[in-house]
Amino acid sequence: MSAFSRSALRVLAATGVSALLVAAPLAGAATATAATAIAATATAGARSATVQAVDVPGSLAAPAVDEIADDGVPVFVNVQVPVGLSPTTATATLTPLVPAAPGSTGVVLVTVRGEVRQSVDPTAPAAISIPLTGDDVVNGQVSIGYTYQPAAASTPDAAAVCLPPATASVSLSETAVSTEGQATAPTTLADFFSPALAAVSVTIPDAASNSVRQAGLAAVGALAHAYPAPVELSLTTVSDAAHAVAVDAAQGRVVTFAPADATAADAPVTTALSTDAAGVPVLTISGPEAALPAAGAALASDYLALAGASSTTGLSQTGTSSNGDTATLSPTFRDLGAGAQIALAAAGQPDAVVNVSQSAFGGPIGDASVHIVGMHSAVPDSIVATMNVYWNDYLIGSEVLGGTSAFDLTLPVASTRLTAANALKVSLSTQAATGDCVPASNRIPVELFVDNGASTVTGTRGQSLDAGFQRFPQALGQTLPVAFGTSLGDQAAVASAGDIVASLQRNSTVQLAVTVPSLEEFRGSTQSGLVVGATSDDSDALKAPLRLDAFTAIDSKAVTFGVGTTLPYAAFESFDTNGRDILLLGGWSPDDQSATDPLQVQAAHYTLTNPGAWFGLTGDVLVAQSSLTDPVALSSNAIVPQTAVTSDYNSYALWAVIVIIVLILAAAIGEATRRRRRKKLAAYVDAQLEAERDRTSNGQGPTQPPASGTTAD
Repeated sequence: MSAFSRSALRVLAATGVSALLVAAPLAGAATATAATAIAATATAGARSATVQAVDVPGSLAAPAVDEIADDGVPVFVNVQVPVGLSPTTATATLTPLVPAAPGSTGVVLVTVRGEVRQSVDPTAPAAISIPLTGDDVVNGQVSIGYTYQPAAASTPDAAAVCLPPATASVSLSETAVSTEGQATAPTTLADFFSPALAAVSVTIPDAASNSVRQAGLAAVGALAHAYPAPVELSLTTVSDAAHAVAVDAAQGRVVTFAPADATAADAPVTTALSTDAAGVPVLTISGPEAALPAAGAALASDYLALAGASSTTGLSQTGTSSNGDTATLSPTFRDLGAGAQIALAAAGQPDAVVNVSQSAFGGPIGDASVHIVGMHSAVPDSIVATMNVYWNDYLIGSEVLGGTSAFDLTLPVASTRLTAANALKVSLSTQAATGDCVPASNRIPVELFVDNGASTVTGTRGQSLDAGFQRFPQALGQTLPVAFGTSLGDQAAVASAGDIVASLQRNSTVQLAVTVPSLEEFRGSTQSGLVVGATSDDSDALKAPLRLDAFTAIDSKAVTFGVGTTLPYAAFESFDTNGRDILLLGGWSPDDQSATDPLQVQAAHYTLTNPGAWFGLTGDVLVAQSSLTDPVALSSNAIVPQTAVTSDYNSYALWAVIVIIVLILAAAIGEATRRRRRKKLAAYVDAQLEAERDRTSNGQGPTQPPASGTTAD
């Protein structure tokens, strides 16, 4: 996965880590293009109609920062503070990664609201502790800046601007904000999902119908679309506490579906707020089973802000939503989340990144072209300025700036350069024409602007990736069918499907429309999709690369691995068959099939929680065993063919033998026929020769051929 992928930047935005000089900010919440309907009605006496204060643990965790470079650019850690709480102290641990050159040690400045609260020596591990007050909360969050100032930054020497690039860096971990006070419970559906959200548990009844399972999956998908990692998500049945994420009263929420009686098929969907025994806010969605999936999909809608009451009627969303109006083969940079424009100023070598996910095109693409339109400031003869364009860190175009201020470039991108998530980088470089170092006070500013509304990335429908996990989510288009097999129990099947749907959705720019067809319907369709709880027969019917049966070994250059003959295992596979891409989760056990339940759950959960999430999956097969701490990613090419796989080709082999036999028989018959003809011809020639000899011996002379134009008597 590219370091500049959409998912990576969405994670940074959600976890509160941001850099000051990001020139291509992501767009805000996705614009809903689907039809969303909410009718709010006040309900007297509702349990949550009055503000409820709940005691919570007095600490809010924040994400780690892997690297803060000594480039003078502040990196901000943003900590969302729930309503009702007030911060008192922020703590963290600063650790050196790459030491500065001797004699050039700088300093790390810790700032809040533009004020320096602490200066830290970056040469040794240091504990950071700064006091905070309620005044430090701005727009619901505390923003703490960390700036590694290199020693050269304070050097007045004019040549300092030409020093080699900075190399020293530090990391930040164990960030936490202590709080006091009491968290305020939400009073309306509009404020139910707090910006300080850390975990959401979605529950459905035990042994639910496919419609109710679809509602739960639609809700998890919607929440994954609206709330990137590290917000934790889970879908479980009400009796399955083991697989549900932990939630607390301040940063946790519970969404539960309560299907109405079958006799109330025409009743509207209603929502109500309450709190559970631990004070965790609960949203209950009730209504006919067939109407619940549309209500679950609406949880990602921007229009949820219109539900300004403690209970609502008619919550629903149909269709899909994306960052642009619709998924298109030619999205603009703005559609791709890069804002209205890219603005670069020549201070060294600034750049900006536009994240290009194949899912933004509504399906896979075979190749692409980039069209960049913009303006730059006048470039004097004393300056050399260039604009370089990179696709996944590969240079696809470069132009020397000068002459006319407008630029208009169209640059092709080969299919071999495409991945599921791509990074398009625009870079501006300037240098004095003489090559001399120029003090900052004497530098002539050069600016470059890209019109993101007019600049586009155009794709051609096709396939550029080998079969495997990285064909998803774009292979799904805008619909995600989820079919359930019989190899998993109810609890494990629901939890596994929820994790996979959440992982797929978090890496799709389009909100996927989840459906739950029967397995028979899915087998007979042409749609790409997901099968959860597949059996051995299912894997045979769908022609999976690893059949859910015993397999003796994995043989590759790196490892020879025996498995499956005595131990149960689970496999999560991605493959194409008959022109459709399929994800399949199943397991095999030599005796008790239920032994694969925890292994299938582990494999599914790994797709959501491994360090790269979906883009952390490699190859096309993920195998989980009780002896393994984490599932192992494999390529099906490394698996020694199983009996079930080789038997697929038995019929072809039989027909090949039959064809060979037929050909041999035909050749033998032909040869016999030719021999008979040769014998007849030889006999005829012998008879002719004998007749000639007889005529010669009788003094008649040899037979003359008839003259031309005459006919022999």
